Amino acid sequence: MSTVAEEIPPQVPSLPAWPAAPEPVDETGTSFLVLAVGSHPETARVAGEWVAHAEALAPTTLGTLDAIDAAEDRVTFEALLGRARTGVRVMVVGGQYDVLQTLSLLRRRGALEAELRAFVTDDREIPVYCAHCQTTFRAATAPGGEATCPACERRLEVHEHLAVLLGSFLASDAEATTL
Repeated sequence: MSTVAEEIPPQVPSLPAWPAAPEPVDETGTSFLVLAVGSHPETARVAGEWVAHAEALAPTTLGTLDAIDAAEDRVTFEALLGRARTGVRVMVVGGQYDVLQTLSLLRRRGALEAELRAFVTDDREIPVYCAHCQTTFRAATAPGGEATCPACERRLEVHEHLAVLLGSFLASDAEATTL
């Protein structure tokens, strides 16, 4: 009896692929919600272009937020989303942390990929999910780098894996492989 060794494919990083330029407005939308998060000048420019195009097609709302994790901005986000109806197209522009977290909230509320557009204007901060205490936090690092969890104070290795529904990069104890 011979045995055949199963070949296991190499691990492929699960990293977001951001477009180099903003995607065009989806002209099949029955209404549009443009969310501009943060103060980067490019955020305002892209949001303005999307709004100008969308207003020519259907009712359009522009929401401007400082940060998706700010309590006041989360209330504004929920109010804007509460007015959305079937056929809405949501376009999110801002820093990578805010875009990923906003897309996560939208997906958990039932948004389909075809209804979403996103453009990242600043990738210096990412959302990191600590596998030990289940905290998501903002970190100035990149996948493959390290960050300290503000909740459990562990030094974490940030993995090249984006958990889409969490809108965060998974991270675990950086010392675990040396124990």
